Amino acid sequence: QIVHARVDSPDGIMSEKLNKIQERIRQEKQRDSSYLERCETPPLSSLAIEINSFCNRKCPWCPNHSNHRGVEYLDDEVFYKVVDELREMKFEGKITFNLFNEPLLDRRILVFIEYIRKNIPSCFIYLNTNGDMLKRDLWLDLRKRGLDFANISQYDGKINENIQKILAELTTEEKKRFHVRLFPSQINRLSDWAGLVPSGRNVKKPLAKSCERPFYQLCVDYKGRVVLCCHDYFSLITIGDAGREPIADLWDHEVFRYYRTKLLEGDRASLELCRSCGD
Repeated sequence: QIVHARVDSPDGIMSEKLNKIQERIRQEKQRDSSYLERCETPPLSSLAIEINSFCNRKCPWCPNHSNHRGVEYLDDEVFYKVVDELREMKFEGKITFNLFNEPLLDRRILVFIEYIRKNIPSCFIYLNTNGDMLKRDLWLDLRKRGLDFANISQYDGKINENIQKILAELTTEEKKRFHVRLFPSQINRLSDWAGLVPSGRNVKKPLAKSCERPFYQLCVDYKGRVVLCCHDYFSLITIGDAGREPIADLWDHEVFRYYRTKLLEGDRASLELCRSCGD
């Protein structure tokens, strides 16, 4: 049940880009066997940077339900380095603050948003949250600092009282920035997080299809590691260290290129993580 329509984000254009990249790889394969090395790196249009390690909930459809990562925070220097490098790359895509964490548990988020807005004014700053910590004054401060949009997931089968209060005070125009998604109390069709949790999407054998995520999204976990995708809970496929290596080089890393090429061929069976993913 969707309470308010979401704002369009850069992710929606990826299918067209993926088709173009796929055709380019096909052409390179026909020319010579070095197509993997020669394949053009797609433009980066989304950053998911996990600013803290923890969440206040233990939802059964999330890997946090049966795992504990402790209470840790992404190093400030790593965050600012990544944003500074995106500025130099003239990044204009979407930035979010989560992988498996609740970002509003990190008080630095206001300063982080303000820094992003100052340094990358044209990017789209997007908040994913369960909304438990969200109150009217915090919402106003988030918007003042530069937040573009919030996606609030409500998992109790109802819209919680604090969110109802915010909705009651928002103008029609401001509601376009405040998207509430209501989930039933029992969910079996959400992601299986690459086979980590029971779901209606669990697979018995690898899917024979591609995946868009490695073609547009860069994920940095709370330790500063660049990982393959937002489903990599245990950081099994670590590309490199965002605190030490340039973001542009990590996005063009041979591991990314290998996974992109195999995914475009529909070959998930040979790819760790991807072979057990039901998305």
